[in-house]
Amino acid sequence: MILGALAEGFGLLMIVPLATIAINGGESVVRYAPWAASWTGDQRFMVALSLFVGAMAARSLLLYSRDVLLAELQAKYEADLRLRAASTLASRGWPFASRIGQAGMQSLLLSEVPRAAQAVAYFQHVAVGTTMLAVQLVLTLFLSPTLTLVAVAFLVVAFLLSLGVARRGVTSGRGITDAIQESAGSGFRLHAGLKAALAQGTVAPFIDEYRSSLGRTAGQFTAFARDYASARQWTAFGAALAAALLLLVGVRALALPFPILMAALILFARMSGPAQLLQNSVLQAAASAPAFEAIGRRLGTLERHAPDQTPAKPLAWIKLDLERVAFEHARGLGLASTSVELRSGEWLGIRGASGAGKTTLLDLVAGLIEPQKGRITVDGEPLMGAALDRWRSALAYVGQDGTLFNDSVRGNLLAEGADTDEASLWHALETVGLRERVEAFANGLDQGLGDRGSQLSGGERQRLVLARALLRKPSLLILDEATAALDPVAEGALLERLKRIEPRPAALVVAHRESTLSHCDSVMSIQNGVVKVTE
Repeated sequence: MILGALAEGFGLLMIVPLATIAINGGESVVRYAPWAASWTGDQRFMVALSLFVGAMAARSLLLYSRDVLLAELQAKYEADLRLRAASTLASRGWPFASRIGQAGMQSLLLSEVPRAAQAVAYFQHVAVGTTMLAVQLVLTLFLSPTLTLVAVAFLVVAFLLSLGVARRGVTSGRGITDAIQESAGSGFRLHAGLKAALAQGTVAPFIDEYRSSLGRTAGQFTAFARDYASARQWTAFGAALAAALLLLVGVRALALPFPILMAALILFARMSGPAQLLQNSVLQAAASAPAFEAIGRRLGTLERHAPDQTPAKPLAWIKLDLERVAFEHARGLGLASTSVELRSGEWLGIRGASGAGKTTLLDLVAGLIEPQKGRITVDGEPLMGAALDRWRSALAYVGQDGTLFNDSVRGNLLAEGADTDEASLWHALETVGLRERVEAFANGLDQGLGDRGSQLSGGERQRLVLARALLRKPSLLILDEATAALDPVAEGALLERLKRIEPRPAALVVAHRESTLSHCDSVMSIQNGVVKVTE
């Protein structure tokens, strides 16, 4: 930035000798460059012109490098900010992430992080404008210190006037941030409930709500655009007015020589661009910076969390013990003091009404939450630290709404980082009863599945998620209504194939259907957080 501004300023200063030479042959230039006394007027003119062109060429190269570096900084900063936000979310654990929710995550990563990165980009523009102004003001000091001080006074007045606009920009930015969060939540509700709304003919209320939230968002953006446009036009008019006043002072009050006056005025005219860039960037930065507040409200201080990329060696275990374990989310919600024992290869069914505490039990076993009372051990060792990492490497967690991505069959199977060959992929598909379906695809394993696996039925999506889980070669399967979309006959055949896997994994099976639980070695019932019956 500094070198580019110096190159431009030097080139513009060459206007003085160029104009002097054009007027009187450059005799006055000899006082500052006695070594040019023997040159003719044409030679002096060509040398000055060459220096001007060289300075402008250097300026172009330097500003090109500046712009490329600034763009690289902005892109890398936004990527780093996204990664830090995601890493912070992951490091805070599941209870924290679940409170933010999917709509909150969408707003965070798709709106607040990019707007925060934009704020940083605008601050970069502030640095560019400030640097250009500072260097050009220093150069004009050589031409006319008095005229430069007058120009500085104009800039100070403009800065003071812009503070009020910047404050309004911050207010607008907060309003925009809140409106975007609201519309993101409304849009997520629209997407989540669209299928049922279409089936029931009740789309209108969803659209009305979304229209209302979008209207508020548009209103906030319009208010900011009005302030921004007003500030730009006042800045442009102020620059023209300042140029006129500087010309008046230079001619009437200071009686500057024409070459110096012309060079000074060109320099001042060139300052109007950086001045407008500075003013506009301050306003844009003020409007975008509240995104940092929104990120802070959601995540707190961001962490640079770099998880170990080396997967822990899966834990070989014989017995899992939950000893008087309790976890209460709120009064009357959660799991009361419970003791459970699970041996390697054993299938334990879990029944209970919604909200009884079944998922809390699964989350405790998976290490997603820590017990508030009691303890969990594996072969007598507390489930924490390195033991927990190895335990997680040995289990596969499959919920009712297992996640599929807008990717191919292969991409979905390998989404959790399984290191395996194609034969293993087909074997996993065969185990879950999906091989023939995939073989019928035109592109086989490389067939795209659409958003959230929309090209598959509900049961097929559950089968594919199970196949992905099996590629982990788990010693414990946690199945939370993982086969609920299958009919009882198809489900029974699938569960029996899973039980025949060698070595046979243990399983915790949450289900409402008795036909599902009938495939388990034993069944426990949870009512209001209390284990009532064990069969």
